[in-house]
Amino acid sequence: MAQIWRISFVAATAMTLVATPLGALTGTSGQRGTEPLLVQQQQQPVALTLSAELRQVRREANGQEQISWNPLPATARVVPGNILRYTVTAQNNTSRNMRNLVVSQPIPEGMTYLLQSAVAAKAAGATVDYSIDGGRTFTSKPTIRVRENGQVVERPAPAEAYTHVRWNFGEQLPANTRVVVSYQVRVR
Repeated sequence: MAQIWRISFVAATAMTLVATPLGALTGTSGQRGTEPLLVQQQQQPVALTLSAELRQVRREANGQEQISWNPLPATARVVPGNILRYTVTAQNNTSRNMRNLVVSQPIPEGMTYLLQSAVAAKAAGATVDYSIDGGRTFTSKPTIRVRENGQVVERPAPAEAYTHVRWNFGEQLPANTRVVVSYQVRVR
């Protein structure tokens, strides 16, 4: 019998926000539940929300696959092999441009990151990086060291090693705008 995972946004929404409104102080927000993560207006007027969707695949009469994404409730049942898409939305609710907005999202426990599934923000200088050490360090192409023929060589990190995805939203998040990024995971 296949193992069934019960997921909730409490376990899947730990985000770290570091934003600078044109030279102001930086700060960090902590973990939240299913409600949108809203940073205090005085310091960081950026609202972050996280949503999850389940991938559904169906075959049409002509044999082609049709893929759709269906929203998951706050607590959902998923089974090994299911693919989920997590979407992070950053909304700048001010009339000022925000600089240096960075959001880090852990890969939920019991999930494996799908390589090359992270979508970067569509902004000048936007990047996406990954961690394989619990969020301590990030790089665009994580590598591991392995021993081959008596020598230590670097190889691309396997998907199972990924622990976090981090988005840098670019040089500026324009005033009163919204940016959406996402990544996919497979249930183990």
